[in-house]
Amino acid sequence: MWSTLSPLLRRLPGRRFVRLLRQALQGGDARTSALLRLSRPKNLFQPFGTTAEDRYPGIFEMVRAVVGDGPERRVLSFGCATGEEVFSLRRHFARAEIEGVDISAARIIEARSRLERQGGDSGIRFAVASSAETMPTNSFDAIFAMAVFRHGELGDRPERCDHRLRFADFERTVTDLARCLKPGGLLSIRHANFRFRDTAVASEFDTLASRPANPDTPVYGADDRLLPHHPDEPVVFRKRPS
Repeated sequence: MWSTLSPLLRRLPGRRFVRLLRQALQGGDARTSALLRLSRPKNLFQPFGTTAEDRYPGIFEMVRAVVGDGPERRVLSFGCATGEEVFSLRRHFARAEIEGVDISAARIIEARSRLERQGGDSGIRFAVASSAETMPTNSFDAIFAMAVFRHGELGDRPERCDHRLRFADFERTVTDLARCLKPGGLLSIRHANFRFRDTAVASEFDTLASRPANPDTPVYGADDRLLPHHPDEPVVFRKRPS
């Protein structure tokens, strides 16, 4: 691990390196977050694993009302961290197949352990993934990417974000998610540092719902430059039927 990180560590400012190294030695999710920030694996967006149960009940219920529930329905939680979102979705989608993916193997191990402790669920699956590039086309009825396309270290609203995130990576990733969504399916994106409407694939979607924007979440344009704050954030998008 350290041989992989070594070239990256040499490029970090001294104080930031010391802070991240101290966090990496703490254990738990602080260690996971620090190692992600140090190694910066391909397609990393949010390195922090902050999560909680049922953070978006209104959005979850709205999506379920539109796409329905049943064993033939498939739901994806993209960037599921330690699985809290997946377990919350089960309360709204009682019979659907739910898949949770995250870039962090450590977080997926924790999610699987919790699933085992709860007695298992044949309709829930966890996997390590940082994109949807290997997932089948038109395979999900609903996809959630909640507080995923953001970086917690952009809270001070720098004029540019490309030292942390790049719009090009966001567009590539959501385009792949859109490919995996069935026609008529719903894509939910919340608390992102970019706007879905700025992507080319957004032309295939209609906006179904918006929520008040979080002033602590700066938004950047396709040029990775800071945009003026807007009070509303579109969050649920419907893929037009073929």
